[in-house]
Amino acid sequence: MMRGSVVIVLLGLILVGCAGEQVAVKRERGDSHYNLGLAHLAGGDAKQAIGEFSQAIGEDPKIPAYHNAMGLATLVDRRIDLAIASFQKAVQLDPEFSDAYNNLGSAYVQRQEYDRAIKAFKQALANPAYLTPEQAHLNLGNVYQVEGKLAEAIEEFKRALDVSPDFAEAHNRLGYVYLAQGRTELAIAELSLALKQAPQLATAHQSLGFAYLAAGEKDQARHEFQKVLELNPTSEMAAEAMRQLKQLNQ
Repeated sequence: MMRGSVVIVLLGLILVGCAGEQVAVKRERGDSHYNLGLAHLAGGDAKQAIGEFSQAIGEDPKIPAYHNAMGLATLVDRRIDLAIASFQKAVQLDPEFSDAYNNLGSAYVQRQEYDRAIKAFKQALANPAYLTPEQAHLNLGNVYQVEGKLAEAIEEFKRALDVSPDFAEAHNRLGYVYLAQGRTELAIAELSLALKQAPQLATAHQSLGFAYLAAGEKDQARHEFQKVLELNPTSEMAAEAMRQLKQLNQ
């Protein structure tokens, strides 16, 4: 009788071991599809990425990173509702997944649901372990700027720079808001810092051109508008730069 009991216990251990191996195999397959999806997404092929992330989720639907990646791919593919659902699933599985909250906020911005976007960005920032809070501060500042809340926007851009002083886009956005407020000297200072970090940032050259115009420094303005044409010759921004250059050259 005792020997029979031992056999039953050992059999139970064997079954548990097999189940664990199956889980490990499914996770390994899921990670393989996930990594392939990331490679497709980095290469600009969102549809192939979506296919791989779908298979990853099929292997293990409880991995938050898979859902976050699916959200990114569907957002690139302009399937915003699916992106939002994917990001929501990611944060449901991991309530401290700050990157997913930040991405969720960005998706809400594309639907112009700014209150929900603000809430998502603040949820990202609520996690003290968030490794890149400057991104959420920047996004939050952008929403406040769109809403015309310039003081709040400035505060968020400054917070982004407190975390990452060399964050070119935060300097760029801060300079743009200062320009909108007519604070020309501050605008020139921030936009110059942006271009020190990112010399190819065409939007900063454009804003700096307008800041120099407001300061009466036409030669510097001409130089900045010319840089816009060099960097983005076929964009709407370049068309505006060309108009400004024509007026300056009259």
